[in-house]
Amino acid sequence: MKDFIKPYHVKLIAKGPIFVGNGEEYNKKEYVFDGKKGKVTIPKIEEMYSYLRRQGLSREFEKFMLNDRNHDLGEWLREKRIRGSDMEKWTVYSMDCGDAILEKGKMHILQCIKNAYGNPYIPGSSIKGMLRTILLSDQIVNEPARYQQLAEEIRNASGQSKRREQYLLREMKNVEVEAFHCLGLNKKDKTQMVNDSLSGLIVSDSNELSVEQLGLFQKVDVHRDGTEKRLPILRECILPGTEISFTITIDRSKCRYTIEELKKAVESFSDNNYQFFLSKYRNIAKPDPGTVWLGGGAGFTSKTVNYPLHQARGLQMAMEVFDKTLSGKQKAEHKHNLDAKIGVSPHVLKCTYYKGARLQFGECGIQFE
Repeated sequence: MKDFIKPYHVKLIAKGPIFVGNGEEYNKKEYVFDGKKGKVTIPKIEEMYSYLRRQGLSREFEKFMLNDRNHDLGEWLREKRIRGSDMEKWTVYSMDCGDAILEKGKMHILQCIKNAYGNPYIPGSSIKGMLRTILLSDQIVNEPARYQQLAEEIRNASGQSKRREQYLLREMKNVEVEAFHCLGLNKKDKTQMVNDSLSGLIVSDSNELSVEQLGLFQKVDVHRDGTEKRLPILRECILPGTEISFTITIDRSKCRYTIEELKKAVESFSDNNYQFFLSKYRNIAKPDPGTVWLGGGAGFTSKTVNYPLHQARGLQMAMEVFDKTLSGKQKAEHKHNLDAKIGVSPHVLKCTYYKGARLQFGECGIQFE
């Protein structure tokens, strides 16, 4: 049994900030922004309320929280002459946001996922999802004839009207079944998950990180010509330079891939992402071999196999996907109908700034030890 099951220690090195969200956000009344220090502080609301009650400010605080006027917590606390030394007593943690250009009272802070102890980490499911896309892309690139008919079926189905959450779901499932469902444990129905060979690729959660390894990063849309647009969205991210460890265990009785094949697939994926997408943008350097993109903001091309599958038709297919899956308001905002004219889809690169340098969200180096 030991010969079939082999664990490997793997390390991610964050080149850009990594955001894996928990689906929640801090609103303007749940954080304290200090513009002079370029920091945002997250208070523990219960302890803060207890302190304010002792100061005879509980009723005013309740009124402030219920009032929806454009007034943020930090401003209110300063008006009440609450000292920084007192704030420290009910501070959960603080984060640097020095590179962000903030709009007072308008910033949304998207929270990252944390464990039961309040510390950030990366779930194994997020890492495995990234690796699954990488392996699928590698298969398609190396065996294009095998996926030609499936790609044609997707293009034929792309114009059909379906609910957004169901759009091309069955067709893309067929691509994954072709690539990975080779165990033959349910011969009557190949689509069943019991046939998925990647059940033998077991990915652990990452090591626990600390809140000191978090920072706030503003979403910056970079256009093909290099122009930028800063958005009023901050993501709570793992800092660039952070090393993140996890374990991959390969059960060779199920998984068809070796660790060497996984390494090659990673290198192929970074090359393809540059060829089909990143190279279309001005002043974007080719990523180092073994670069991966993980988490929120990493972009459409890092999470799909659209371009490997459709090659020259990839741009038109990407536009079709956006047209069928975005709401009317989102279509008006993102203007993907212009992608063909611009020459790349999507036509913005999701970036941010850190210590004056422009970085891509989710860009990592990966090392297999």
